[in-house]
Amino acid sequence: MAVLKRLNINKFTSEADNDAFIEELKQMWLAWENPSIATNISVDINKDRNDPTRMTAFVSASGTDAINAMNEWSKNVVMPIRNKYQHENIMIDADLVASVSK
Repeated sequence: MAVLKRLNINKFTSEADNDAFIEELKQMWLAWENPSIATNISVDINKDRNDPTRMTAFVSASGTDAINAMNEWSKNVVMPIRNKYQHENIMIDADLVASVSK
């Protein structure tokens, strides 16, 4: 099964907006119910240490069904909330080719 990764980088105009969106995103993620893919997807939400107006959401999904469900949820739920804030967004999709741990 393919492991798909997505990195979303959002830069807001203020730290307060960043903090507010991070809190809303955590609550939305916890409230999202999709039992068919629940064990096939995870998200890490991070606030940049060097730039308090920037955050990242790193999504890992096992299989295309999981990433497609997450895409649909994100488009319908997350993006309208995020778009309340002034922001720049970069989204990177990738197939996992190596996982290195030492």
